Amino acid sequence: MRHGALTAGLLVAGLLMSACGPSPTTTAANAPREKSNPYAAYEGLKGGKRTAKLLADAREEGGVLDLYTSNTDIQDLVDGFKKAHPGIKVRAFRANSETVLQRTLQENQAGKPQNDVIDTNDLELRALDSQHLLRAYTGPSARGLKPEAKGLGNWTAERFNAFVAGWNTREIPRGGQPEDFTGFADPKWKGKLSVEVGDWDWYAAMHTYLTEKKGMTEAAADALFKKVVANVKVAKGHTVQGEMLSAGQFGLALSVYSHTVDKAARKGAPVTWKPVVEPVILRPNGIGLMASPRHPAAALLWTDYVLGEGQKEIAKSLRIPAARHVPGYDEPVPAGTETFTLSKTGETETKKWDAAYDALLRGAPQAD
Repeated sequence: MRHGALTAGLLVAGLLMSACGPSPTTTAANAPREKSNPYAAYEGLKGGKRTAKLLADAREEGGVLDLYTSNTDIQDLVDGFKKAHPGIKVRAFRANSETVLQRTLQENQAGKPQNDVIDTNDLELRALDSQHLLRAYTGPSARGLKPEAKGLGNWTAERFNAFVAGWNTREIPRGGQPEDFTGFADPKWKGKLSVEVGDWDWYAAMHTYLTEKKGMTEAAADALFKKVVANVKVAKGHTVQGEMLSAGQFGLALSVYSHTVDKAARKGAPVTWKPVVEPVILRPNGIGLMASPRHPAAALLWTDYVLGEGQKEIAKSLRIPAARHVPGYDEPVPAGTETFTLSKTGETETKKWDAAYDALLRGAPQAD
């Protein structure tokens, strides 16, 4: 969940303006450029030779990896990594994405970076990249990734979150859901829908989809959203939203994660998101190598694993892996489904979209 406007660029700007002494932009942005590449010694190494070198050097560094993450399923990756590389300890700090971003920025602003790798949402990674705090991954595991997982800057997608419309099958009979998002404007849905309070990025993507892909005017898209929101209850947090959906406290969640629904269904909850209500909004979540790591060999060893063999663990957790192919895994979004990713203005105009979403939800009843 995103907590209002303190996201990405806004949080960066707030920290920069509130700092005392030398500008953090100077401290954070220029320092990595002046330093040599801490990963240069491993470029060009492949296969067993690369792994052996990284493992030996990681042990010389102290056998430790410091990881900052907002991934709620991080333990699956940690356990898999430990099996692959016994003796390397993972010290993981996990919090929501805003806290992870803030801590990382503040430590680098103070000239005391504490983590080697960061695993979090796309906007937070873009914010760190804008401050030149990340170093691009060029290792062999990148070759097996989907095109959408690469070319994002100095970070790489390791998985994708899919915003879907999920429903309780006891409340909404099969076939009772509309084919696409516009159907939720019908007054018959009043009190049966839910959105999540911090999902301005979903809103930005869906709004842009309606104007860019469906040809709606801005005014028409705004009018449609007002009709949809007249039917919703607002939930706080995707986990809570998923629990409420499973309990039947509302019939359908408009911006729930596909893996939240799939995990609940696997435990026996009467929920599903198929047949798909189009479009599915995809958001990359990724991994970034820090430009000033304390344990560069361990950082690369972890990243090689997460973008390689670790993709199996991501698939097991019902996330959407970044890898093109994971043995035994079927992509959850059916072939031919219309998908859309976060708009460019969603990345750069966070204040605009957050304020618009907040205004849209003002006065909407809370889900309880």
